[in-house]
Amino acid sequence: MELTFPTLNQISFKPWFVIKDGKDAGKVKVPTLNFINFLGELGFYYASVNGTYQIVRIDNNIVSIINDKSEIIAIAKQWLQENSTNGYIEGLHIIQIEKVWINKTPQLFSHLNLKFLPNITIKSHFDTEDSCFLYFKNTAVEIKKNGFELVDYNDLKGYVFREQIIDRQFHPKEINQPFRKSNFSKFVYNISDKKIERTKSFLSIIGYALHRFKKASSTKAIILLDQSINELNAAHGGTGKSLLIKSLSYFRELCELPGKDFNSKSQFSFQRATPNTNIISINDVKANFDFENMYGRITDNFTINKKYKQELEIPFERSPKIIISSNFMIKAPSGHSTERRKYEIEFSEHYGPDLTVYEDFNQQFFEDWDSSDWNEVTLFMIFSIRYYLTHGLVDAQPINLIQRRLISELGPDLLEFLEEKFAEKPKHHKKELLNEFKNGGYVDRRYTPTQRTFTIKVKKYFEYKNIAYKETPLNSKAFIEIISDEQEQQVLTLQDVDTDYKVVDTSNKITRLANTMSKYFKDNPDEVLVVDLETTGLDCFQDTIVCMALTFKKRTGYNIIFPKHRNEIQSFLKPILPFLKGEHITKVFHNAKFDLKFLKQYGIPVSGRIEDTMILDYFLDPNRKIHGLKEISQLHLGYKQIDYKQMTGGKPITEVSLDQLTTYACEDTDLTYQLYHYITNKLNQ
Repeated sequence: MELTFPTLNQISFKPWFVIKDGKDAGKVKVPTLNFINFLGELGFYYASVNGTYQIVRIDNNIVSIINDKSEIIAIAKQWLQENSTNGYIEGLHIIQIEKVWINKTPQLFSHLNLKFLPNITIKSHFDTEDSCFLYFKNTAVEIKKNGFELVDYNDLKGYVFREQIIDRQFHPKEINQPFRKSNFSKFVYNISDKKIERTKSFLSIIGYALHRFKKASSTKAIILLDQSINELNAAHGGTGKSLLIKSLSYFRELCELPGKDFNSKSQFSFQRATPNTNIISINDVKANFDFENMYGRITDNFTINKKYKQELEIPFERSPKIIISSNFMIKAPSGHSTERRKYEIEFSEHYGPDLTVYEDFNQQFFEDWDSSDWNEVTLFMIFSIRYYLTHGLVDAQPINLIQRRLISELGPDLLEFLEEKFAEKPKHHKKELLNEFKNGGYVDRRYTPTQRTFTIKVKKYFEYKNIAYKETPLNSKAFIEIISDEQEQQVLTLQDVDTDYKVVDTSNKITRLANTMSKYFKDNPDEVLVVDLETTGLDCFQDTIVCMALTFKKRTGYNIIFPKHRNEIQSFLKPILPFLKGEHITKVFHNAKFDLKFLKQYGIPVSGRIEDTMILDYFLDPNRKIHGLKEISQLHLGYKQIDYKQMTGGKPITEVSLDQLTTYACEDTDLTYQLYHYITNKLNQ
């Protein structure tokens, strides 16, 4: 990308003048202030960049960080040459001017003087939720769901750092088909096991990685694994993970960290990253990699610590996305906190010891590509971004993930034992089952788990295999049993019960609800009020409340639809606020922390006694890992809840019909109401 300069006639401050009279007549002088102003007209600034001041040059909205004074001198000399004719400018040979600059270099280029350059705060250009930008030498490209368009750098609302510019020209073509016949697109198809549905998942993670917008509720670490496994729970590698990651580095600022030496607990783990890093790739991590230590890096502000330098904190919205590759399963605590932070995808066995990418295409990717190859790959990346903007991260159906998790958490010996025993019969006494495992030659007795650990692992086996089970009898839970298809058929659904779920979407309706509640709680002072929110996402700072469901009587529910304008909500809810604030009414939630965070953001007070059925269920059975509403409703109430994805049909929750939304929301509060009474009765026993 060529530098552009103002002409001699366009500048206000010439960095020299000729003495006309006296003994020094004819000498060339360079006033320091004029020279500093001249540098300002060449695009130099004393700028605030990510909270620190640096000398920069801005040309056509492109920012170059000046790390050495020689860079300023070189550009000033280039300006002289471009504005001279046969080496002369206004009758002076440019060497005369340069000599004066040389003699005054310590003064002209002192750090103190350069602080008098025009001051500016650099606000970098960035992606939005609906658009993604790629920066090339000849143009910026704005990518949206429906296509892309070229944008001049001067028309961007923000600055682009020179390091962000892809060192290639962009030659646009229409994208008429998902997969062009380029070697790279064939490679992606091959690592997808040549299955279109899995290819869509790979397209979505490529688009996700290249899109710089981040939202707390949907930001995940991409984990790349191998499909194949061996007896040590490690894959063989060479499947194309590193190649896919490398491809991203040609379009975004990517910081690559070797996984074998990576220590997530070290404050200097990410010292190689910069404020402009878009992707951090931790490659080939070890079997003991601690994913839990990465939670904050994925969903919070990102801190870069460099030895002997000031700490740099990058806001979450501008922080890099994280990709982790491994030949081992990534171990992490089970539960929502882990699942919402990771996206796992397996690479097929197409490439490996018997076939390399080079052998497949007779071409070294990236190094052997010509401009046509690069353009096709660029278009493929643009299509991937468009696909992601349209569909989000597309879940990849697991191939060997479940089996690998089981091997990782249970060990191959216990896994084999459980598969064998539950194939023989569906019901076992827990203590007898452990003794059989301990004494039957399945494991060295020195490494036999405790009864509690053994039971936890048996339950985990069922959960990963998606096998319904129950513990009997309820008073001792001595047996564990697979629920048969016949037993499954006995589970109730919404169609099997009579309910009275109502929409509350007008002022008159909410007034009538308040009157009903007032009468009910007067007659039933010991009853509880169940509250549940439906929101557009998980981030209470960015997402919004769509509705609030209330239940205070079995098989009933009231779904209060929130006004679209936040300033109208308090007034709309006013009739029922006394019941939320009332000290005499116990408020019940399932996962109260989530709902209370949103209500606090909206300034909706909740006080008095608060109970949480998720926590109460944990007290009922601390060994059981899953305490979700869906799972415990089926376990305790014999009731199968409406599936969220089925309810929305893949649409945003704001586009779901009021009837569907109300049925779903009120079912949640109705089940929570029933569970509260069931669990508290059990605990009181």
